[in-house]
Parts: sequence; structure tokens; C-alpha cells
Amino acid sequence: MLPAPLQPLAALFVKTGVGIGGLPEMPRRLVLGLAWAGLPAAPMSERDVNEVLKAQLAGTASFLGTDHVELRRWLVDAGWLVRDGFGREYRRVPVAVLPPALQPLARAFDGVDVGAIAAATRAAHAAEREARLRVWKERKAG
Repeated sequence: MLPAPLQPLAALFVKTGVGIGGLPEMPRRLVLGLAWAGLPAAPMSERDVNEVLKAQLAGTASFLGTDHVELRRWLVDAGWLVRDGFGREYRRVPVAVLPPALQPLARAFDGVDVGAIAAATRAAHAAEREARLRVWKERKAG
């Protein structure tokens, strides 16, 4: 179960092709917080960041209609990720250094296995759809 501040993510987990730029401010913060939470705290090269974000986009954040490059740029522009002036080293911004408005959201991700929750949410949604389809087919045949 997702903590209350993260619960709107459940509705996004079952969607596809969600554009970050088209989201209102709060859902956008949630999505970027989700990506931030999946980043290691240690410094990373651009290649390392790209690999982590690609994995997120193939898994937990598969609902996003974007690529790793755009997601990385959003994270940097929104203050969740910092990079050196040459783009060679990236660091996930620590919770205490995030803007005050983002800190409670970042803390809400602590200790939450969002990947497992996303997978369970998607599985339950697929099962519900399959059950509705089965009922519809039975009614149509009957």
C-alpha cells in the first residue's frame, strides 16, 4: 500500500504514454520523486544515470511516454538531480537539500517498495479488466 502522499501514483501505474510536461504540478512532482527515489545516492556518470532511468522506464515508470534523456533533464531542471558543469557527474539531491516543498514527498518514498506496489497494482488492474471482459463475453453469448 502506498503512503497517502504517494497514492495518486496508483492511478498512473495503469496508464501508458503519460507525458511529464502534460501533468499538473503535483502529479509531475510525484513522477519526478518516483524517478529520484530510484536513483542511487552515490555520484554517477551520465551513462550510469541513463542506465538507471532506462530500467525505471522499463519497470516502475513504464507508464511514462518519454525516454531516459528527457526524464534526466526534467530531474535536473526540477532540482531532484544535480550535475557538474560538464555533465560528467550526476548526484541525487539529498532530502535535506531539496527545496522545502519537495522534502515531505521525498521522505514519503523512504522504505517503500514502489516497484512491487506498481507491479501489484498493474496485475490487479489487468485481472479486473479480464474479469469484466469475461462477463461481457458471457452476456453476449447468453
